[in-house]
Amino acid sequence: MLIRWIRPIRYLVQGIAAADTPRQLALGFAIGMMIGLAPKGNLTAVVLSMILLGTRVNLATGMLGALLFSWLSGWTDPLAHRIGCGFLTHETLQPALAWFYDIPLVPWTALDNTVVFGSLMLGIWLFWPVYHVGNLVFERVQPLIAEYLKRYYVAELLDRSELAARWRSQ
Repeated sequence: MLIRWIRPIRYLVQGIAAADTPRQLALGFAIGMMIGLAPKGNLTAVVLSMILLGTRVNLATGMLGALLFSWLSGWTDPLAHRIGCGFLTHETLQPALAWFYDIPLVPWTALDNTVVFGSLMLGIWLFWPVYHVGNLVFERVQPLIAEYLKRYYVAELLDRSELAARWRSQ
């Protein structure tokens, strides 16, 4: 039971203190933001998750961004609905959207849903600012976290506690 709480914390600490560059940490967080904003259960969320898993970005910060923005997405849904409704009902885009929706896999993306389309557009619009701010933050925070972990052996303690929890459960 304890192992379920320790393992994610250990992965997060190791992921932030890893030898990844601040750019990789920030890109992971920005892609995680897009995953978190998008409603789940459609091909759009799966493709965004595959981008996170298939690129050389930090998975820990990606999952942290997805978790944080999934929690915030309930408050952004009305805005996403207005953005999606504006795009999907725009008269000049109707022929292109109708052609796009006739492609066989596109109905599974749920891009005809105003919230899904609006969330995707909002995520694309916020990608650069979130990446840029994340890069600035991780340039300053990552060395401090790595120094803290080396000084106090927090990562080693988390490894040992997970090993003890696994041994105790057997």
